[in-house]
Amino acid sequence: MRCTILLFFLLLSGSCSKLLDADDPVDSQTSGLVYQSDISAAGVLTGLFYDMSNDGAWMGGQGLSYLCGLSADEFLLQQENELSLAMYKNQVIPDNVPLWRLLYNYIYRSNAAIEGLTTATKLTPAIRLQLTGEARFVRAFCYFYLVNLFGEVPLVTGTDYKVNATMRRTAVEQVYDRIIQDLQEATLLLRTDYLQADIISVTSERVRPNKWAAMALLARVQLFRNNWPVAITAATAVIDNKAIYDTVPLTKVFLKDSKEAIWQLQPVNTTFTADASLFIQQRPVFASASLMQAFENGDGRKQYWLTGLEPYPYKYKATDGSEPAREYLMVLRLAELYLIRAEARLRSGDQTGAFEDLMLIRSRAGLPPSNINDSQPLMKAIQHERQVELFSEWGHRWLDLKRTNQVNAVMHTVATAKGGQWKPYQEWYPIPRSEILLNANLTQNKGYQD
Repeated sequence: MRCTILLFFLLLSGSCSKLLDADDPVDSQTSGLVYQSDISAAGVLTGLFYDMSNDGAWMGGQGLSYLCGLSADEFLLQQENELSLAMYKNQVIPDNVPLWRLLYNYIYRSNAAIEGLTTATKLTPAIRLQLTGEARFVRAFCYFYLVNLFGEVPLVTGTDYKVNATMRRTAVEQVYDRIIQDLQEATLLLRTDYLQADIISVTSERVRPNKWAAMALLARVQLFRNNWPVAITAATAVIDNKAIYDTVPLTKVFLKDSKEAIWQLQPVNTTFTADASLFIQQRPVFASASLMQAFENGDGRKQYWLTGLEPYPYKYKATDGSEPAREYLMVLRLAELYLIRAEARLRSGDQTGAFEDLMLIRSRAGLPPSNINDSQPLMKAIQHERQVELFSEWGHRWLDLKRTNQVNAVMHTVATAKGGQWKPYQEWYPIPRSEILLNANLTQNKGYQD
């Protein structure tokens, strides 16, 4: 099964990614060729997922989990290079900004797919709808990170490079409106099961987004927008789908067949994840003192998800290339949805429901029930649980500090300990200087020099 999927990825991703590269706009002739058949159309999105599983935006030393963890208070940096040191000391400069270009590349390719699929006339209707849903999901996913890392960003929804090259930054609220619209449409377009690369065959592997992945991301987005009832509804829709999803023991969370997985990315050049290679083999960071102090006595996550005399992240354990793949990179998982729902319930006045969700996650970690009986300490407990449950994953801690308005209070102390000096504007990364030079309408974030 794995070899077949990878072969399909390899055959299709090279040609499709080249056709849809941001530096090579898709014209009507190219688009027409790609969308003449179900196989070639499916290859567009397969190629995109292949590249997302194969380059730096999502994993390894150039990935969100590592770079945002450096920016926050999760890591103690041991191996320095220019980028990692700048992220660690919160001193990113416009000449060396990660993530921007790759995220916009994924967005461009999603836009091209949406345009091509919208005008396609020879595709099987169900396949066209599924692929459109996947493209909208990817675009929403990328914009969620862009708007949370950079603030206002250009809202690019087409492939006309002349238009895109002169776009101004868009208000955060408008970007979120597009994210929500894309996710709402994706929940209607995507199937409820998981599909192989042919977009026909059902598979147990969760490497293509489905309806529930879109619903999970929508729950997160609505939490960030303070839309508590909608966040609760979206999270509950996934949580209640017990036939597909459930929490699993700590030792099995990050396996490729984990029932907690909602969406994963499959390693394509090795049989282990790039995060395992980074944190275990390269070992550029240890867990910070503040992260270690956050764990309570008896917390199984400290035992199973950290290792070493100077502890380092150990959520992914496989590093032997001779073994069949047993771990996939976890992108969306069920535990986050319980914590989303706990917070949204509490903010909606449902203290009992919030407590139940929180206790489920604590119980899985081997912790006893707490005696919290007031909303303020319960909210503090939920935020604490997010810190110890989601560490070293997808920048959750960095985004949470900003979302909950704790970033200045926490980072003032943390930045000093890391050898830097915190300034409030540093919660946003700078816009790359190269992009500003190319687009006279693009402005820099406050505090940074062009």
